Amino acid sequence: MSELTPDELLTLTRAAKKNLRYDKPLDPETDQALLVDLNAARGDFSQDKLLWELGVDEPSLSLDDGNPHQYILFGGHRGCGKSTELRRLAKRLHRPELYYVVLVDALKELDINNLHYSDILLAQAKVLMKQLEANDVKIETIFSDRLENWFKQRVFVQLNEQALGGKLETGAKITTGLPFLANLFATLTTSISIGSTHKEEIRDIVRNSFSEFASAFNALIQHIQEQLQQANLGRKILFVVDGTDRLSSNEANDFFIRDIHQLKLIRSNFIYCTPIDILTESGRISQEFSVFRLPMVKIAEKNTADYLPIPLAQLSELIHKRVDSRLFADSQLLDKLIKASGGHVRDLMRLLDYCLAETQGRKKIDTAAADAAIKHLASEYQRVIQQSDYALLVEIDQRDRSHVPVSEVSRRLLYDLVLLEYNSYWWQSHPVVRTLPAYQLAANS
Repeated sequence: MSELTPDELLTLTRAAKKNLRYDKPLDPETDQALLVDLNAARGDFSQDKLLWELGVDEPSLSLDDGNPHQYILFGGHRGCGKSTELRRLAKRLHRPELYYVVLVDALKELDINNLHYSDILLAQAKVLMKQLEANDVKIETIFSDRLENWFKQRVFVQLNEQALGGKLETGAKITTGLPFLANLFATLTTSISIGSTHKEEIRDIVRNSFSEFASAFNALIQHIQEQLQQANLGRKILFVVDGTDRLSSNEANDFFIRDIHQLKLIRSNFIYCTPIDILTESGRISQEFSVFRLPMVKIAEKNTADYLPIPLAQLSELIHKRVDSRLFADSQLLDKLIKASGGHVRDLMRLLDYCLAETQGRKKIDTAAADAAIKHLASEYQRVIQQSDYALLVEIDQRDRSHVPVSEVSRRLLYDLVLLEYNSYWWQSHPVVRTLPAYQLAANS
């Protein structure tokens, strides 16, 4: 490794820290230089299979118009790259001969810590209306009237303008049509996301008049699709809903299982991001949805000491696009951190970020910094592990790949990333968890 001056070391460290952002998905347009396609290292996930489910034949750039409405769950561990993958998919599909993609980021639009299906529905309508306005798509008032009447008869009767924060423009300013609907749904969504005292009233109104709302919204969606085809903007609408994988287990159960009937009353195409634990919750999930899992990057087979060279190389490439290789005192240290991450992309970047916090731009990343980073990450997981969990983790690790005991405990461990899922459906505890004294005690006993 070449020597660096103190100023060069500090500059490269600061640049690396900026690039190691793991709380925001990569944008396929602006972040192209940082993107690495990891799907070959994941195993059984194929974006082409998801395209086929959506009726897309990409070589011919054609869409099967007879393909029924699709309700797809896109699941995986938090931080494994789902949001980035969904944005790549949205970019790939958003074209005149395929789909008019409406990307709804629940983290931006709503309060993810208190989320109901009605909230997502209103956010979908808001983003769709705003996007149509931006694309100058015209809709006939006869198709917007039913949705406007639903609002006036159901919402405005119970909640006046002042109750909605005084933000709903009425009268001569905005009277009808797309501008009115865009303003309406923006106002309702804002009232919910900011914790308005009328949040529950809005939710109750939507829930109690949902069939009426769904009927009006479906008629409008059908008309919008006809207008999009005439304007050469897309054959069908596809809603891609990101951020719903952050729902807690109870809220995810309500959202994807309790409200499943309402969710499927809207006749369009949907991809919902979902937490990994909900995919093991009920057999009904696979009966009602097409399910696609984004597995962890598999850096080794279970219970083997041999690491797979291709995944290690791809994760190494991912880091070298963010961290200058000259910052490592030893080229083998990155492999050590990759193995400690278990193939979890966000945790790998967290480990590098912790290494930079140890060095603070004063020295290169050395063995001491790497060990400290691994210990730091292990201590974070230790806080969410109950003492009785260690025996189950050891049992799963020591048994063969077929041992995947689904229970309330294992679902919690999957959600908390203590337990990682790999392709061909097998589990293993996070490598840093296996460094904890309590785990080692349970393994020895």
